[in-house]
Amino acid sequence: MAAPVTRTSHRSPPRARNWLGAAALLLLSACYGGDFLDRLVDPDIEAAFRITSMTLIDPHFYDGGAVCEDATLKYNQIWTTHLGKYEINPILVLSPLDPAVETATKIRVIPATCIAVGDINCSDVGVPEANIVEAVFNNSLQGGKCGGPIMGSLNPLYDVAKYEPLSSPESPCFLSALIPAVKLPLGPKFSLPLSNVQISAAYSLEEEPQRLIEGLIVGYLPAALANSDTLGMLGTLTTPFKPWDVLAGGNSCQPDVANPINDLDIDDVNNGVWIYFNFTAERVAWMSESSTNPPTDTSPTSP
Repeated sequence: MAAPVTRTSHRSPPRARNWLGAAALLLLSACYGGDFLDRLVDPDIEAAFRITSMTLIDPHFYDGGAVCEDATLKYNQIWTTHLGKYEINPILVLSPLDPAVETATKIRVIPATCIAVGDINCSDVGVPEANIVEAVFNNSLQGGKCGGPIMGSLNPLYDVAKYEPLSSPESPCFLSALIPAVKLPLGPKFSLPLSNVQISAAYSLEEEPQRLIEGLIVGYLPAALANSDTLGMLGTLTTPFKPWDVLAGGNSCQPDVANPINDLDIDDVNNGVWIYFNFTAERVAWMSESSTNPPTDTSPTSP
């Protein structure tokens, strides 16, 4: 499926804050629940999906000294733990939630705040404007797939039975336009700065909670950023985490660029690595400062 044309836009001016913090989020469960989450399609209300699992597929991360080990499973567990504790809450907001609308629908990527009290309630209150990314996406309703890898960017050594295969979303599914930059949260104090990002996933809307499955996040990490010590700390580390230090072909224990495990994607212009995450997401109750459709209607609506 061809990538749609990129189109940028800006959030609406924030509405006046008439509620603050977790106390206000607790009130949202009264607005979102039951009938609301039963709705299959509701184009008049933003549909927010919280990423509940992220798995690094390519490249792999390497740790060790005399014995160099593939530590990808360890790192995947780090952000899995943070997701499970609601310490990171990457949210995809779709407008509208309707797989039958083929083109020019809107997606926002937001590092939100979420709490789990009955239903899961999330909000963008207090999230800096600069951390919220907006683009368009296209749907594919019948036949075909959405998204896929960049040619020549996957390491064939990882395409074996013991590794999770790269997601390949099948219709009904969506594919975002190219997003210039996304800071993907992998820990409370660490976000991965990716460029030329595309997000795709298949819809699973028949049961509650509605879900995005077979999700794929693809983005490019330039060498200069991968080797920066200003990105933050990951997991239990007390020093800055530099992705370049765990990449094969970078400064990891797999440093030889001639090594067949080399993961870097280098051409005449770029020096860095394409990064692939599989993901799944579940629909959550959502309140947005910028929403033009506040959740005041709790009456049932047929799809």
